[in-house]
Amino acid sequence: MTISLHMRYRGPVPLQAPLLVTAHVTGTDERKTFVTGSIATERAANTPLVEADGVFLAPTPEVARALFPAFDNAE
Repeated sequence: MTISLHMRYRGPVPLQAPLLVTAHVTGTDERKTFVTGSIATERAANTPLVEADGVFLAPTPEVARALFPAFDNAE
């Protein structure tokens, strides 16, 4: 589940151009996962057009069952 997601647009993202999307887990703390990512064009892979960082929380099994009952019987 998303706790926070912060995006910074560094330049316009062109339409119909091949893009390179990367993401990396930068850390964890119990149920929290910290992630950074970026979007660039394939032609200029080292020039990010969008940079982002986020914090995500893995719900407890009880909360997951309450929020997503369809997945409770997926096994």
